Amino acid sequence: MRKLALLCIFAAVCCIALAAGVFLRPAPAADPASGSVSAPASSAPDPTAAPSPSPAPTPSPAPAGPAWPPLATPFTLEGLSTERLGWGQGKQVNERNQPIGAAAYQEKYSQWGGVFLAPEAETPTVYLTFDFGYETGYSAAILDTLKEKNAPATFFVVGSYAENNAETVERMLAEGHTVGSHSATHKDMTALSDEEARAEITGFNEQFAQQFGVTPTLFRFPEGVFSQRLLALAANEGMRSVFWSYAYADWDASAQPDVAESLSKALAAAHPDAVYLLHPMATNSAMLGELIDGLRAAGYQLAAL
Repeated sequence: MRKLALLCIFAAVCCIALAAGVFLRPAPAADPASGSVSAPASSAPDPTAAPSPSPAPTPSPAPAGPAWPPLATPFTLEGLSTERLGWGQGKQVNERNQPIGAAAYQEKYSQWGGVFLAPEAETPTVYLTFDFGYETGYSAAILDTLKEKNAPATFFVVGSYAENNAETVERMLAEGHTVGSHSATHKDMTALSDEEARAEITGFNEQFAQQFGVTPTLFRFPEGVFSQRLLALAANEGMRSVFWSYAYADWDASAQPDVAESLSKALAAAHPDAVYLLHPMATNSAMLGELIDGLRAAGYQLAAL
């Protein structure tokens, strides 16, 4: 009888525990919008849920510009040559595919701030530069391509362009490009007095600083015409005078060269420390993306001066 009583008590306890489990289980959650109920939330992942999108890749940072050697300014202008010199890179090249003329002028005129080849970089580098004298209608497309390709460039603008196209210049600066001076009024500097030539530099710089809050440190002589004395004069105003080691006949809007031929020519001319001179014209706008891709495929990086 005692064993039977203990069995009855044990059975009663089990029934009470079972009943408590049923009545104390949380009720299903109700959807406040529809009033329907749903199963309790689970911490296990839902195998049917769409995977979270991967974060977009971060573009590689633009390579730093060249390491410019110091200039021993101020220079004494007296005794420096005023001979009018025109610049073109010529066709003969050295073993690195650099124009021999550019290498020779770099050695001869670099002490006064002349730049015909950029300072040597650890990675073979091409510097794309554009001369903007007036709006040709291709500025936005060129900037769009550079942005798409994450390719920094250098723009040399005339004073009137900066004044009349402030939004474009602001975009150049905002998107990481370098903007330099192409003089205040695009005059032949060798035909000017020292005072007039200096005003072409300082006048532009003052206007640019007032408009955009920065002062350029790079200068490109109109039409590439210069003298030894003018190089020193520009350096005394804090300016390096940038020429080029590759250019071609791209400046005539009414006689634009063939896109495919121009692209082939520009790629074949690639060399370390190259400074390319381009104008914002139809052919260059059309081939720019392929030019950037082709230079990178050949092992060159692109940087702004």
